[in-house]
Amino acid sequence: MILGAHRLRYEPLTAYIAQRPGVVAAVLCALWTLPGLLGRDPWKPDEAFIFGVVYQMLVSGDWTIPALAGEPFLRHPPFYYLSAAVVGKLLSPVLPLHDAVRLVNVVYGALTFWLLAQAAKELYGPGREWLAPVLLLSSIGLVLPGHLLVPDNALLTAFAAACHGLALSLRRPQAGGLIAGTGIGLAFLAKGTAGAAALTIACALLPAFAPRYRTRAMLGTGLMILLAALPWIAAWPATLYFSAPQLFADWLAADLGRYFGGGLPRSERGSFFYYLGVLPWFAWPALPFAAWSLWHGRKQLSDPGTAVPLTVFLVALIILSGSHERREVLALPLLAPLALLAIPRLPSVPRGGQHAFFWFSIAFFLFFIAAIWFYWIAIEFGVPARLAAHMARMEPGYEPIISIPTMIVAGVLTAAWVTFMFNIRRSPERPLLAWAVGATALWGVLMTLGIGYVDNAKSYRDMVASLSAALPKDHGCIVSISLGESQRALLHYFGDIVTQRVEAGNSPQGCDLLFTEGTTERGEMTSPWELVWEGHRAGDGRERYRLYRKAAE
Repeated sequence: MILGAHRLRYEPLTAYIAQRPGVVAAVLCALWTLPGLLGRDPWKPDEAFIFGVVYQMLVSGDWTIPALAGEPFLRHPPFYYLSAAVVGKLLSPVLPLHDAVRLVNVVYGALTFWLLAQAAKELYGPGREWLAPVLLLSSIGLVLPGHLLVPDNALLTAFAAACHGLALSLRRPQAGGLIAGTGIGLAFLAKGTAGAAALTIACALLPAFAPRYRTRAMLGTGLMILLAALPWIAAWPATLYFSAPQLFADWLAADLGRYFGGGLPRSERGSFFYYLGVLPWFAWPALPFAAWSLWHGRKQLSDPGTAVPLTVFLVALIILSGSHERREVLALPLLAPLALLAIPRLPSVPRGGQHAFFWFSIAFFLFFIAAIWFYWIAIEFGVPARLAAHMARMEPGYEPIISIPTMIVAGVLTAAWVTFMFNIRRSPERPLLAWAVGATALWGVLMTLGIGYVDNAKSYRDMVASLSAALPKDHGCIVSISLGESQRALLHYFGDIVTQRVEAGNSPQGCDLLFTEGTTERGEMTSPWELVWEGHRAGDGRERYRLYRKAAE
């Protein structure tokens, strides 16, 4: 015990934490979800172009065909864009549009936590449901994507719904089938065929691994799954097919091509086992506890509490590993079944392991929370001078802003974390609760103290403003070369600038202005183009954007 730690112990608080873990988990979910959603611009890469599609949807009023800066953009089906647009429309009168749109993650996050808790309640009994959302929010891999505008958050909700539906179907076959089928449909409309296929195959294979799913009632569950999923899966493709057959063909080829070739070149990032290499840190700390649960209960793998999440996890992992795309964020839906797998045999973890993980959590978050404060003091107050100069060189455009409310909020979060650590009674759940509280405090302190500095590194707002000021009055069309999706989205949003891309078949000869994305070493144009403007983000020493005007003959 740390000397003097008893002074931080407050018995009424200790008793409340022990007696009301569900309330504690709900508060943690809220405190974890909100920081980082407001007070910043869209960040590249994924969030910027996802927001660009939502913005185009709001501007054009076309809710059927996703588009980016005036061009069809069918990377994903439209449901996540649509739901984000609805939230943005409702909240934009009181918030900047990009902040309002991003709050759709509050909806998906709350649904995910609740559905996963209900799945745990069905599989492991009342009183343990709070562990599932705590394990999920503790996952390192969820921290950044969970606060970005990316459709993977809706896919995670779909996996949580499927797990809940399968668990509930043992007690209420029809209701369980309805929820599981809705999860399959949401997975399709969020990200396409892969997630929906994984959940469908998992539902079909589950009776082979779990005898309790081989009953006549389960036939009704299967039928309800199909009936519930079919409208979700059929409605948008049918609408797209009849309104734009060629776009439907392009979307289907790209979507299936991610898994059967032709849509994307095979990723060079790792092999078939790429995600097995990512999961040890991405799914920490749920993964080691899930592995312990599987090993300790290896003779009861057919029990629904193990069979349901294990089947969903393995099927999704195999399909994901076979994809031509390999990116860490795509592993997000794997976190839902892993959080469930970690629960059933948590009490059997050796006491020495529980204590070691608890104190590791304290040491880990103590170091990183202290580091955030140390770097923030250097950035904002210039002390120590050497570190302050280094941070200023990294982000030369950042202007220090001393905010008393910011300091108070971050200080309260830090003090609350320290106090909480010494008011958790010893139990098998204490290590996980300690990690979840530390993760919530760390993220909250980082997004309170450092969001301005980080946003300065990622924002294109000032660059687009400079470009807009340099554009000739009453200019005609602008053709672009090598312009990224994120940059196209932010040019449209911040500057109402829409270019005609050479990569889309437009000729440079048809416009008087040319915009290029390049670097300090490449991307410069020669005659007949004359340089009008050159710019870049304040903290980027390599990226260069250039505007050219066609020289008079």
